[in-house]
Amino acid sequence: MTLGASPAMVGREAESALVGDLVAKAAGGRGGMLVVLGEAGIGKSLLLAETAARARAAGMLVLTGRAVQGGGAYRPLAEALFGQLRDEPPDASAELRPYRAALGRLLPCWAGEGEPPPPLVDPVVVLGEGLARLLSLLNGGRGCLLVLEDLHWADADTLAVLEYLAGAVRGLPVLVAGSARDEEHQPCRGGRVLARPETTAVRLRRLDPAGIVELARRRAGTADLPEPVRRLVLDKSDGLPFLVEELVAGALEGSAPVPVPPTLAGLVDARLAALAPGHRRVVEAAAVVGGEPDPAVLGPVTGLDEATVLAALRAGRPRLLVPTGDALRWRHALTREAVLAAVPPPERSALARRAAAALLDRGAPDDEARAADLLAAGGDRDGAGAIYLRLARRDLARGALRDAHTMLARAGSLSGGPHAAVAVERVRLLTLTGRAGEALETGAAALPAATGDDHARLCLRLADAALALRRWPEAERLLARAGRPDDPHALVLAAGAAFGPGDVTRAAALATDAIARARRAGDGEALCRALIALGRCATSHDPAVARATYGHAAQVAAEHGLTPWRVAALTGLAAVEGGAHPALDEARELALSAGLLAEVVACDLLRAKTICTAEGPRAAAPLARRTAGRAARLRLSGARAVAELLVAFAHAADADDEGMARALATAADLPDAPIEVAALTPAVSALRRLLDRDLAEADRLLDSGMRRLVGRPQTAPVPLWGLWALLRAVHGSDDARTTLRRSSAVLRGVNQGVLHYADAVAAGRAGRSGRAAELLAMGDLVLAEHPWWRRLCRLLALEAAVADGWGDPVPVLRADLDAFDRAGEPRLARTCRDLLRRAGAPTRRGRGRTPVPAPLRAAGVTSREMDVLELVAAGLTNRQIAERLFLSHRTVDTHVASLLAKTGATRRADLCPLTKARAT
Repeated sequence: MTLGASPAMVGREAESALVGDLVAKAAGGRGGMLVVLGEAGIGKSLLLAETAARARAAGMLVLTGRAVQGGGAYRPLAEALFGQLRDEPPDASAELRPYRAALGRLLPCWAGEGEPPPPLVDPVVVLGEGLARLLSLLNGGRGCLLVLEDLHWADADTLAVLEYLAGAVRGLPVLVAGSARDEEHQPCRGGRVLARPETTAVRLRRLDPAGIVELARRRAGTADLPEPVRRLVLDKSDGLPFLVEELVAGALEGSAPVPVPPTLAGLVDARLAALAPGHRRVVEAAAVVGGEPDPAVLGPVTGLDEATVLAALRAGRPRLLVPTGDALRWRHALTREAVLAAVPPPERSALARRAAAALLDRGAPDDEARAADLLAAGGDRDGAGAIYLRLARRDLARGALRDAHTMLARAGSLSGGPHAAVAVERVRLLTLTGRAGEALETGAAALPAATGDDHARLCLRLADAALALRRWPEAERLLARAGRPDDPHALVLAAGAAFGPGDVTRAAALATDAIARARRAGDGEALCRALIALGRCATSHDPAVARATYGHAAQVAAEHGLTPWRVAALTGLAAVEGGAHPALDEARELALSAGLLAEVVACDLLRAKTICTAEGPRAAAPLARRTAGRAARLRLSGARAVAELLVAFAHAADADDEGMARALATAADLPDAPIEVAALTPAVSALRRLLDRDLAEADRLLDSGMRRLVGRPQTAPVPLWGLWALLRAVHGSDDARTTLRRSSAVLRGVNQGVLHYADAVAAGRAGRSGRAAELLAMGDLVLAEHPWWRRLCRLLALEAAVADGWGDPVPVLRADLDAFDRAGEPRLARTCRDLLRRAGAPTRRGRGRTPVPAPLRAAGVTSREMDVLELVAAGLTNRQIAERLFLSHRTVDTHVASLLAKTGATRRADLCPLTKARAT
């Protein structure tokens, strides 16, 4: 009897309908994640094939990859993409530009030159975001299905990328479909993927008797299944589809049914026995090596020539091996496991060691990982441990942090392994992933047994972790224990340990020593790090030296191709200049091209702060919100907290108490927020009170926040230092002015200018009118690059000038009033008018831009109310009108109420026809 073609799905009607629905949604732009679970042989691959067929019918591109045991980081993802993009140049689109470096881990032709930089953002997040965007762009946006089989073998980094993708593809035409074993002895490792709410999990169950018979009938290719075969599959298959097919095939092989063993192991044993001894040896060696049978490896393992190996692989078809493209693979994972079980343990160990040697000699990309597994299985634990450690270092360098963790765990578990060297890399890994406390505990446990260079390296790694935790004395002790006082890298760490608690002089001396030693050693990276450390020290007392030092660091980094350090140097240079410097644009462009997304976020935060003082918090809000969103996607909680703080300032400027409270609560709830966030939270409320002219409460709130930053030289010199000194001066206190003068924050022009205003207030109150006017002019000059901040702070000084009778405040107040009116700053404009009135120079208020028709003008409607009326008639809400006219929501409420009263209208809709009066 002839066997039928591969049967259609049997007993999976509900699952088939489900995948059809998922494909249709993905094709329509609503992507998702599908994971098919079940034991080996249950039909997972068949359901994925059904999914792929439906996707192709819907016009979607289908990419396919497969995880293999010991395949290394990102192996299934790389296989899927490489098949489609191996001959394609890197995508030049702006959308993918920030992610090209990360995607180079999957597509080597996309990678830039040199080693990737140490990750400041979880590499999985960057790769996941880039992969989601790439998949959505492939096929011209018509949809993409990414099929990944055997995810129970997938590495930890691949599973982490899939966890991220599950959420990232929700609004994209992308469906990710994978399969994994879910058995008692082989639980699915992708638990976090399955826990995502966007993941659809399908668990396949064994067939019932009717399904067994139907599958057997289709596989046999006959309408009437022979009774012996029917009884055989019902009694022996246990409802497992693969075993049903194998039993039918075994029963029907040849011209007549023959007796078959009752188990899959028996079937495989019988098929092995039918092979010639040399051929069986090759097939058994292939089972030991694992993966797709590779003639180039099997020859050295078995000692047979290439012709014999190829003949043996042909003999294994089709019952043991099946063709797939240009290669062969096992008929099923269960088939390979049954062959492996038939190999005696001593012979298996010997074959494993020979296979490891052959793989190491060949040196293909995944060969080292497979060789390490084979050496461990063959009993060479020291050899396996050394390879696992080498692989961990490689994974750390390429950003495969989770796979590095796996490799280090394997290396550490092998007796006689290089434990001190493993501890060095574990501490490095834990520090990179933000677990510096755990890094210190792990390294401290290994330190007593470490000797020689391993001891020194471990101490330096632990010192780096202590610096991350701001444990300055502990870092100093570890650096002393390292015993490397002449090492420039150790000196840079020592400079950081001195700078943290405020010993800037000693930090600068250590950085200078590191510079000299790095130059003599020709160590470009150490030289860059030392120059940047010195630039940070100089920023606190000599901006000119800081500028020169950062510029030198940027030059050295460019000469040595050290892009991350060039970005750091340029960002430092821009920070010295207060953010308004071409270096910031260059730093951001470099960071964007290199995939340094944490640095992109840092540049955007600096830019937003610059806009905040130049144009006001409302102007900075769009960039601050975008930066907060990007920081959230990249899981940069500290940067997101700063961005949310800037958003809160914008809400304060708009008198939006609800939005301000929401942004502040978000910032406060984020982990790892810098000290500035907690300190400046009251400052946001202070700005809200300041704009309402509640100066006493503004002073109290700002004072409570700024005092938390006193004595912390490592904190950013925010512009609020100057405002603090000014508010305290307005209330007759000199303490903040004295503190500011002693702080490095005074070196920033934005603080220095406002300090001049504070000094002007004090001088005017003391009766030194001429000096007060001079100081006011000095402040104006210094704050020229911060016009919004200048106008805000100058109002406080001008109020003192009006009250104490010094200077000529009226012309300045008139100019500022015009600027506030044009910018839609009603509360600040109101303050200007109040001060002008007190100075004996009152102004008209409430002027809008819309002409008022005669009938409405007779009713007392103003031009500003006419502005509001036009937008009411256009269907805008009061909040939308406030945004359009740059007014507060409450001001618009007042205008609408006034319009109702003046026109006699009883409801909002009655106002709309009144605009027709303008046309008449």
